[in-house]
Amino acid sequence: MSQTVVRLATLEDAAHVAALVRAVDLHYVGPDVARPIEPTLAMVERSMREAEGTRYALASRDGRAVGLACFAVLRPGFRLSGLLFVKELFVESHARGQAVGVVLMRWLAEHARAQGLTRIDLTTDGTNTGAQAFYERLGAERMNKVFYRFNLSTDVLTGD
Repeated sequence: MSQTVVRLATLEDAAHVAALVRAVDLHYVGPDVARPIEPTLAMVERSMREAEGTRYALASRDGRAVGLACFAVLRPGFRLSGLLFVKELFVESHARGQAVGVVLMRWLAEHARAQGLTRIDLTTDGTNTGAQAFYERLGAERMNKVFYRFNLSTDVLTGD
């Protein structure tokens, strides 16, 4: 049986990360809205070079990238211990049902604990009941929070 291997992605993995980031877009918004691979790769490379906070965990099976977690470490957090925020967790459709997501989440937990972080936070779309059930099966606690967004493509927060 194939084993899933997860590791922190490096700049040399940018093409694999970009392909999976594009797969996330294709999954959620479809080919008419998803950005092409070239600007996706440019964004991934920039985020890695500038060390802007985004980190990528890459999951592979049989040497092929099949899963991705995009995350950031945020501080201060509870009692100044910080937290790991998961922006995206994605597994290619052909690799679903093979515990890739579970291995990614366990890797994230080990990575966070090794840095002294005391929790993992994430969100899902309200309609993504599959993801919600997955996180709850792993022991996640559903929080009663309200999520806000400022759309900066409008004139919000411009001071005018």
